[in-house]
Amino acid sequence: MTCVIDFLNVGFGEATVIRYTYGDRSFCLVVDGGDVHASTNIRRCSLTQYIREQHIEKIDVLVLTHFHRDHIGGVHEIIGRVPIGEIKIHLTLPEFILETGMMDCSTPMLASLSLYIQILNMAKELNIPVDVVERSTAFYEQELTYKLLMPEMHKLQQLKLELNDLDMSCLKGQAESLNRIDRMLSSTAMAVIISYKGESVVLLTSDVSLDFWVPYCGELTNIAVVQAPHHGDQHRISGEWLSSINPQAVIVSADDRGTYQLPHKEIEAIISEHSNAQLYYTEAAATTHRILRVDAQQCSVEFI
Repeated sequence: MTCVIDFLNVGFGEATVIRYTYGDRSFCLVVDGGDVHASTNIRRCSLTQYIREQHIEKIDVLVLTHFHRDHIGGVHEIIGRVPIGEIKIHLTLPEFILETGMMDCSTPMLASLSLYIQILNMAKELNIPVDVVERSTAFYEQELTYKLLMPEMHKLQQLKLELNDLDMSCLKGQAESLNRIDRMLSSTAMAVIISYKGESVVLLTSDVSLDFWVPYCGELTNIAVVQAPHHGDQHRISGEWLSSINPQAVIVSADDRGTYQLPHKEIEAIISEHSNAQLYYTEAAATTHRILRVDAQQCSVEFI
């Protein structure tokens, strides 16, 4: 019986694969898929490459924390190429948006929206079940548990209203609305707690802000490995938050080019001051690893 959590070096983006094997059975959970074309750098490992190299025959569950392209672009590349048992999301799109079939990559936000339209439409065409999660829920697979943590409902409702108000015939003239949606996607993302044999092993934080955690204070204790929110954003991490979690390791999913000026170097001081955690980067200037692997039993981090 083994359980590993692999953080892929997809450059600036996030893609995490949880593989659980028990007896002659296996279970594969993917949380986000990184950006498109993540494999153009030989130091990186796209979701497509990972699936091929690890001989994964099926993704049992795919979780999309939100639809920024650096979290879903890699999913667009694999959907239809590998069987997917189920997709779990917490935000669908209005039918009038889905019907456009839009593919516009002229801005990052339009590219994100286009990719999400394509993914949801392809899931429908391929008869992949899409579970729209409406409340924080734990799911179980033998001794593996993954709990999806939801954002504040009023924020999610505001995002839905913004999407409903879009005029798809003249998106170029709605820059202000699209910018608001762009910002709201991060604050309304889902987070995920991975537990194994009753112990919290990994906290996947996506892009969420500090106020996201307020309803979950009681659950954020003694989690072995935590992902630094929003690619190592100093404004989304605090000493109090770290002290509560008391992690052994903190993983930053980002590239080494300072995309969007992330990760912030200030997080290193925050982490060292408020925890005893070892800091790991999926990609840094001198790194050669393509994967950071967490052994759920030992709570150790290995470079692959």
